[in-house]
Amino acid sequence: MSLIFPFDPDIHRAATIPARCYTDPVMLALEEEKIFGRTWQVVGRLADLAEPGCYITADIGDEAVVVVRDGNGLRAFHNICLHRAGPVAEGCGKRQTLQCRYHGWTYRLDGALHRAPEMEDAAGFDPEAMRLMPVQVASWGPLVFVNLDLKAPPLLHYLDGIPERTAGLRPEAMRYVMRRSWTVACNWKVYVDNYLEGYHLPVVHPGLHRELDYDAYRVEPHRYWSLQHAPLREGHDADRKYIATAEERDAQYYWLFPNLMLNIYQGQMQTNVVVPRGHRHCEVIFEWFATNPPEDPAVDENWTRLVDFSDQIQDEDIVICERVQQNLRSRSYDRGRYSPARENGVHHFHGLLHEFLT
Repeated sequence: MSLIFPFDPDIHRAATIPARCYTDPVMLALEEEKIFGRTWQVVGRLADLAEPGCYITADIGDEAVVVVRDGNGLRAFHNICLHRAGPVAEGCGKRQTLQCRYHGWTYRLDGALHRAPEMEDAAGFDPEAMRLMPVQVASWGPLVFVNLDLKAPPLLHYLDGIPERTAGLRPEAMRYVMRRSWTVACNWKVYVDNYLEGYHLPVVHPGLHRELDYDAYRVEPHRYWSLQHAPLREGHDADRKYIATAEERDAQYYWLFPNLMLNIYQGQMQTNVVVPRGHRHCEVIFEWFATNPPEDPAVDENWTRLVDFSDQIQDEDIVICERVQQNLRSRSYDRGRYSPARENGVHHFHGLLHEFLT
């Protein structure tokens, strides 16, 4: 059976994508080639690349990359020595060259081969032709992105409109605060589907539902991203955690295809990156940034409250996402239907999946 599914752009008629898209390991291999291999992926923080010689490493599926700063700015390469595929960098740090951990071949920060021990007798060996394979790299706010596809449009093409909308919130001035991650027993798309709709809030997140104006909740799709408007309710009942200030009502919740969420509000930003870990599991990585970060978020009362509430919502999402993944394997289910009023964000995501896969 073909893994490529039909997609109806009219949400009023459309069926959701087939269950096999979430359960077949062959689908993940196709996604790694056609989606993750061709889109901009967050790989680190700009603050870790502040000076020439600083470097970070990351993996995108089976592809290892290294990002460095030299005197001309950021550069990125496949983290693969051209000799016999050893790694030219490990972890993160600061170096003036990149040296393979296998046989010691050494490369300059611009990717040029600097030294290849004991290769003098190799006929036709041309050191000038042995350069690390490049990868596209760009930054926005405090984040560093790479794209394995050298022909892909630049990052700003995909972010189209987000930098202008968030300019007043100054994400470029935000500094790293903390990180948490979870391994979730569901396909990465189950988790993204769940993020992209507020339809489940009354049932799955009763605490969050009390905070939000559910009737005003809506999703605004754009070419490669969507924006969720989820305003806090006015007033302050006894069972409420937050008072809806004007700044908090300006919160912006972005999703960038395929797997990045940016939750930005006055003075703070939370990033959620959903990383496939096989076809039945994913890792969800949360990082918090702030214009004025606390000295120790573990003992700061405001941050403790913020993170505890975030953890509660995350735990509720994990329970339902894992159960959905289990049920997607049932012989009784294949495709469902979208709520036109509440699931246009999910429908938009599935349309981009179809576009990239075909």
